[in-house]
Amino acid sequence: MSKPLNHQELMGLIAKAAIDFQLAEIKRNSLKRELSDMYATYFQAHGRPGNGERTRFDFEDPAYQGVVRFTEGAYGRWYDQRALTTKLKRRLRTLVERLERVQ
Repeated sequence: MSKPLNHQELMGLIAKAAIDFQLAEIKRNSLKRELSDMYATYFQAHGRPGNGERTRFDFEDPAYQGVVRFTEGAYGRWYDQRALTTKLKRRLRTLVERLERVQ
């Protein structure tokens, strides 16, 4: 079993985790903008299903299959980055909780 981390070691880990989380969040936001731009491009070229009303996507609706295929790469990158950002946020929160227990 490894020895418990002291206050200084935990602070170093928290600093690294905070930087990792922030960088992941910046990338996630950039990927979301890319995805939104692709949606706008597709709808400008092909029109929006449902008479142009702003509604949530129904990925099972055949009317949305064109935009789903057009954006599947960008959506996959954003989705994976979102999962990574969530994981890094959880890691940061866990480290801060460990720091609270050490004090």
